[in-house]
Amino acid sequence: MVPGSGSRDRFSPNVVRALLIALFVIWSNSFTAIKHLRQIFSPADLVLARFLPVSIICLLYLLLDGKRRRESAALLRSSWVRLVALGLFGGIGYNFFLYLGQSEIKPGAAALLTTLAPLFTLLLAIPLLKEKVPARRIAGIIIAFIGLYIVVGWGSVGLGKVAGISHAEAKYALILALAPLSWSMYTIIGKDLVKHHSPVTVTYLALIIGTIPLLVRVDAGFFRTVASMHHSYWIALAYLSLLCTIVGFWIWVVGLKHLPATSVASFVYLNPPFAAFFGWLLFKEEITLMFILGSAVVLAGLYMAQLRAEGPRGPKND
Repeated sequence: MVPGSGSRDRFSPNVVRALLIALFVIWSNSFTAIKHLRQIFSPADLVLARFLPVSIICLLYLLLDGKRRRESAALLRSSWVRLVALGLFGGIGYNFFLYLGQSEIKPGAAALLTTLAPLFTLLLAIPLLKEKVPARRIAGIIIAFIGLYIVVGWGSVGLGKVAGISHAEAKYALILALAPLSWSMYTIIGKDLVKHHSPVTVTYLALIIGTIPLLVRVDAGFFRTVASMHHSYWIALAYLSLLCTIVGFWIWVVGLKHLPATSVASFVYLNPPFAAFFGWLLFKEEITLMFILGSAVVLAGLYMAQLRAEGPRGPKND
């Protein structure tokens, strides 16, 4: 069970970083589940199928405890606009644009586009959060992106090589780019909210609110599809809903509570290398020398982005 109050959501920076690494082990395998479920769901219906059970679980969790009910009510009164934005950007925005765009874009190009989130977050965090971003973190983010380009362009496993985007794909590339932009907005808004509130309450309220507009998609056809699902689809949906969303979104917001937004966002670069690694581990896809080289560059950039600044009184967590 995840922690339920801000006072208990206290972790050391290294524990938070370990949680974020574990998160991308989880998220990197979500692409297989998404690809499987897209065989029976449209992008909008897949977002609904993923978030409807999530919202029910989150609602019950918040309602079945008096302290959580009071905290949720207070948060809704004071920050409902930001919670609505958080739900729309993190739920509908990111996932709908991701599912729609990835269905029409070459895998390699899609992998690069979805990892624009750290760059978008870097650009947004400075004016909106007034976050002081050290030069070595900026350099680390850029180096990690270069390493990712090497992984996807020349050493990818199961992603396909980067290629130019045709005119027919251009509009889907723009749609797909809205996914990391949405996630960057989720990161910026979430960072601001968890300064004074419990990450689990913020996360679960946002997931509930973000699901409400999706209810217009509920009809007899949707329920027929769900009722007729093979057990493999149920497993994939449970993986997306429980691990990737309920647990995953909480870890992300815990990271935002303890680390700078740009530092947390840089972990996104782990997604394609991890996805490729598990493709090799689970599906025996080839590992190439360029994949290893690119992954090493990604890790070097990520390490640089996570280094603590040295002040006059020793290291500090910036």
